[in-house]
Amino acid sequence: MGENLYKSIAFCTDFSNNADEAFIAAKDLAWRYGATLHLVHVLVTFTTAPIREIYVPLEIDVHFVERATEGAKAAIAERYVRQLREKQPYAIHILSGYPATEIVRFVEDQSIDLVVMGSQGLTGIAHVLFGSTADRVVRKASCSVLTVRLKKKD
Repeated sequence: MGENLYKSIAFCTDFSNNADEAFIAAKDLAWRYGATLHLVHVLVTFTTAPIREIYVPLEIDVHFVERATEGAKAAIAERYVRQLREKQPYAIHILSGYPATEIVRFVEDQSIDLVVMGSQGLTGIAHVLFGSTADRVVRKASCSVLTVRLKKKD
């Protein structure tokens, strides 16, 4: 029984307030279990979205994708990495594609033991068009998924 339940935990972020709440749980669990925390963001490329006919592909401007990737890395470092404890193992992963599909693929490829993510990210028309990434990941991931709800303000 001395073996840790979780060795690799993926925290998936869309930089929403709900993702920030989920990060608190993810970093705590990773620390308690001595797990590597994988900080994951998926750049949505509309060429892989379900309704791609009405969007201009992002790949047309390679420099845009490069800048977006660097921006996402910097945002993860500023928003999350600086909150980690000293010597807490982590890795930053910027993926590209349809978020739920890429997260499920990442989980399989990296042998992730637990995914932690916000229960709600996109809102409004984006949620209507793309649905809930968390719902899809819960249904398709090969590991357990912890979805964290945004706390109601008093």
